[in-house]
Amino acid sequence: MDMSVDQGTARTAAELRLQLAQMTAASQLLGRCAQDEKSRDYLAMLDQSICRMLRVVGRLELSARLGEKDPPRMDWTVADLARLTGELGERMAGLLASVDVTLTVNVPERLAARVDEGLIRQLIMELVSNGAKAGRHVTLILTAQGDRAVFTVEDDGPGIAPERLQYLFSSEEEAVPNWRRGGVGVAIARRAAALHGGTLVAGCAPGKGLRAVASIPLGEPGGAVLESPGLSWDRGGFDDELVALSDLLPAKAFQIEDR
Repeated sequence: MDMSVDQGTARTAAELRLQLAQMTAASQLLGRCAQDEKSRDYLAMLDQSICRMLRVVGRLELSARLGEKDPPRMDWTVADLARLTGELGERMAGLLASVDVTLTVNVPERLAARVDEGLIRQLIMELVSNGAKAGRHVTLILTAQGDRAVFTVEDDGPGIAPERLQYLFSSEEEAVPNWRRGGVGVAIARRAAALHGGTLVAGCAPGKGLRAVASIPLGEPGGAVLESPGLSWDRGGFDDELVALSDLLPAKAFQIEDR
């Protein structure tokens, strides 16, 4: 039987993850023997590289999942988006402080919705990561507007050229994330919003940063979906936030005592 591109991508990702699991185990064993500062620094560099590879592999897996011909597998649950966003934002803010990026988080007391928590977390992490790469001050805001939950991420970076902005956020752009091309983080966030019956749009003025807004309905998501369990991606013992921000953080953030 012929293997589809998505199946081939998923199999490749699984093979890579197996090798990364062995590297992580070796790093943990070496960590027990690392007594001097230089050895701990080298191990931190190794763990940093592992996290960066885990991020790539995770995107491969997510691209395969979201690229399925049938409706992608979704793990629906009623979640408090305020708690989810607040806790995730707090952990990301702590990590970003190590690279002098300030993340301000503003959420309501409670905001319940039926969502796939994993995809919503991924949406938030992708948008915050993009903002932190562009500016030194990032704001993450969650609000309720009518019957919709609205996630807004703003940065104080240089902004994006209009043609680039249109390429990344236009509804005509390919809906399925493709890890081979640029803007995969935005594509993943757009797809995550779309699978919840929502949208992701952005705007900016030259020199005044980017403002990305994801909006999803608070009620039952529209469209045909499969309510079978979603994939659970093993992060190799590393926190999701550490993996998501691994391209930004210094090696010191990966030292054993800091995990």
